Amino acid sequence: MQRWTPQLSSTLGIVYETEHFLSAEQIYKKLLQKEENVGIATVYRNLKKLIGLGLISEVTWKDEKYYTRHPFSNAFFICEKCGKMLRIDIPLADQNYLSKEVGLHIKRWKMSFEGVCEECERCI
Repeated sequence: MQRWTPQLSSTLGIVYETEHFLSAEQIYKKLLQKEENVGIATVYRNLKKLIGLGLISEVTWKDEKYYTRHPFSNAFFICEKCGKMLRIDIPLADQNYLSKEVGLHIKRWKMSFEGVCEECERCI
């Protein structure tokens, strides 16, 4: 059983109050701004616990990990110009149907799109 600490709760709060993806370093800085007594190693441990509990999701882009609240569709867009990451809600086929059709047990999936966001497109 996981011990629910104030730091774990604060880390989860930061992720859930933010609309976009955050790196561990960004989460750490937000915790410091809230005057939380937490170290960067604790942030990494807490993120790992929260993923294990199914409360947040992790996405890797350019060798950097980013975190967002869960559930999320696991589809996301990354702007190649500014690096902004956006969640995308795409209606996809039911995982149970796909598992039966393909004959595999699908535990998780990710779909990423890369391009230029609307703001960067206006600047071109």
